[in-house]
Amino acid sequence: MTKRRLPFICLILLPILLSQAGPANAQFLPKPAGSDSIKQALVPVAGYSSDIGLMGGILYSRYDYTGNIRPFNNYLKTTAVTSTKGFAKVEGLYEQTQTFGRNIRSSYQLFFNRLANNSFFGTGNNSTYSEQLWDEEYYFFESVNLSLDLAFRKPLYRDVDSRFDILGGLGTGYQIPYIRQDNSSFNRRMPNGSDGGFVNYLSAGFVWENRDNEFDPQSGNRVQFKMRFAPKFASEYALTTFRLDMRQYFYIFDFLTIANRLEARHAAGDVPYWELSTLGDDFSLRGYPLNRFQGNSSLSYNLELRSWMFTFSEYAVKIGVHLFTDAGRVFTEEDNAADLFEGYKQTIGFGGALSLFNPDFILRGEMGFSEDVSRIYVGIGYTF
Repeated sequence: MTKRRLPFICLILLPILLSQAGPANAQFLPKPAGSDSIKQALVPVAGYSSDIGLMGGILYSRYDYTGNIRPFNNYLKTTAVTSTKGFAKVEGLYEQTQTFGRNIRSSYQLFFNRLANNSFFGTGNNSTYSEQLWDEEYYFFESVNLSLDLAFRKPLYRDVDSRFDILGGLGTGYQIPYIRQDNSSFNRRMPNGSDGGFVNYLSAGFVWENRDNEFDPQSGNRVQFKMRFAPKFASEYALTTFRLDMRQYFYIFDFLTIANRLEARHAAGDVPYWELSTLGDDFSLRGYPLNRFQGNSSLSYNLELRSWMFTFSEYAVKIGVHLFTDAGRVFTEEDNAADLFEGYKQTIGFGGALSLFNPDFILRGEMGFSEDVSRIYVGIGYTF
């Protein structure tokens, strides 16, 4: 029997509610989401991984509902973690529903990541995995990634239950890889982009949705199409990517939410390895090693069964569980039309969710199982 390793183990400490607007003597009284208030949460994290060593950091989120604007006036989510083996991650997302005093929704995302153990298994849906080579760190290389993304949404149509927005934006991304050892998958294959560089792009698309809630949807749909274009005169790599993300939610038996997501992605042009369509991360094929499958195109599916098992209304605290399964595959130029219906990989897993004082604040932990390894994921908010 193949030994299942847990390459990522993390402990979440008790979240700390920092403040909310209103009289001091009512500071910890729960208010419904969208009420005229400001709520914040700070989550210390600590853990250990054989890949990254001892890890510590914080997760921080801030929800501004002043003006009774739904789903929020503005929202801030940040992550800062580091480890004894050189891993470092700093991520920040700021989103507001009114920009320049107009009905334009905007988001600003900054991401920095240093991975001492980034992984590269080659391209294609049948790239191989060996537990012995994994233990020998054959698949690992080091990388530094820095990106900034600005996006804007302008509604073209809106009614009580649904809306249709057009998207526009721009961004930049920089990645540089470092060879850890000569006998490694990355060094032997030297994929396109092995010298690193910048990708500067413009983006456009649309979003249609009628979900009942953005943070904890129980019914409705969401469809997003987004195209990114990196022109040759402004980017070291000239490429175009297309991404279609379709989600649907059902609420049944008065306690169970069925959440589905189907995502298709395609990258064309001079595509560096980090811009390939990739499966095996926090959002796809959870349980496989990071970046397990890479190709020009990908098709993936997520199914989750979510339920809030315990609710303490007096304290606005909820504890939930969920089961999930992910499926998907990647495609290269060597694949043909018949491959669309075969070769899909699948993982299964389970997770827990905790909501404290604010129904929009959801702390999530998950464990995914694949045929290669098992992995644990932690974050703020549901995966989709």
